[in-house]
Formats: sequence, C-alpha cells, structure tokens
Amino acid sequence: MTESIDPAISSKIIQALASYLKRDPASITESHHLRDDLGLDSVAIIELLFEIEERFKLQIPDQDLPGLSTVGTVAAYVQRRLAESKTESKPESSKPATAASKSKSAKSTTTKTASAKSPPSKKAVSAKPASAGKSKKASAVTSGKKKVTAR
Repeated sequence: MTESIDPAISSKIIQALASYLKRDPASITESHHLRDDLGLDSVAIIELLFEIEERFKLQIPDQDLPGLSTVGTVAAYVQRRLAESKTESKPESSKPATAASKSKSAKSTTTKTASAKSPPSKKAVSAKPASAGKSKKASAVTSGKKKVTAR
C-alpha cells in the first residue's frame, strides 16, 4: 500500500476482527485477506463492516464493499473516509448544525407528541383485550351461523 495507515485505526480494526474471530490480535496483520486468510464469508464481512461503522461513526455504502478485501484496504478506506468527513465538516460547520438542530427539534416534538399520546394508548391497550375477546366471541357466533347457513 502506498499510503501510510494510522496505527490507531488499524489497531481498532484488528481488535474488531480479533474479537469477532476469537483470535489473538497479534495473529492478524494488515496484509491478511478477509476471505482467503481469515476465512470470513460474506455475512461475516458484512457484520464486521457494521461493527467498523459503529466504532468509527461512519457509513460504508454498498458500492464500496468490493474494494475492501484485506485488513489494510479496510483500514485505508476508514482513514480516507474519516479524513473526508473532517474536511467536509469544517467549511460547512454552520449548515449541518442548523440541520441538526432542526432535526433535534423535530425529534423532540415527535417525542412530546408520542409521550402525550402514550397514556391514552395504554388505556386503549387495556380496553382492547376486553373488546378483542368480545369480537372473538362474536366472530365465533357469526362463523357458526355461517356454517349453519351454508349447510
């Protein structure tokens, strides 16, 4: 690889792999191929990449997955994405904050609305089982009548 990979990023990825594979982190290197050397199948790779997304707080688009074949390529990719997110957030720091505050206020309104609706829902839930039992009885009677009528 031509670019120098941050040892902290590489270490976190190796730790995630070691934890997933239940192996010693020292036995995993950047040159290991995820499938050929570490024995990961496609589901395991997806699970690993999900763990990496969580650890590094980023999203890996599906179209980027084919290029992530070794521990080193994953580490280089994560490093590149982290660098991109830092450079993108600096010039437009006021715009995302505004959008974030709008989404937070929308979420808090939604939460308030949901919490205001919660008590009636609970009453409705407690009322539903009683009415559900009646409707079952009614449907049983109705279905019984249909059977009788059909014969």
